[in-house]
Amino acid sequence: MSMFAAQTTETIPIPFAPGHTATIRALTGREIDLAQAEHLKATVAGQSTHGWAGAFQRRLAQGIATPADADRALADPLGGYDRHTIVKAGVLSWTLADPVLSPEAIEGLTDDPLEWFAIEIMKRSKPALFQTVAEAETERKNASGASSAP
Repeated sequence: MSMFAAQTTETIPIPFAPGHTATIRALTGREIDLAQAEHLKATVAGQSTHGWAGAFQRRLAQGIATPADADRALADPLGGYDRHTIVKAGVLSWTLADPVLSPEAIEGLTDDPLEWFAIEIMKRSKPALFQTVAEAETERKNASGASSAP
């Protein structure tokens, strides 16, 4: 994987639009920061944040969140990131003719396709978010072993 977002692109099939593909890329550091800032602004403004994170916040406010609830929120790889910001930055093209790729078309996506695109982009942008604990530990061991070699 390149350290430059523009060099980390991939054309992938769109599972909910058979026969169509999308070309996506990893996000730049600035775009990651923007996706986090947009999520933070929405959270502070009391706007609904996607999926489980919003539900967890409501449970916390009601005083009924459990450790299992916290584990689910922490395991969400998109927790803390605005999905629309991710998808607008990371989708370079798609083969769909209607609608033509545009910020408005992305705003018009239903929840499941928006989530799918965001996850696919973040897998290329922040792959560590998608690692299991065991995978992260193996990677850490491999990295420390490589750096200690003479």
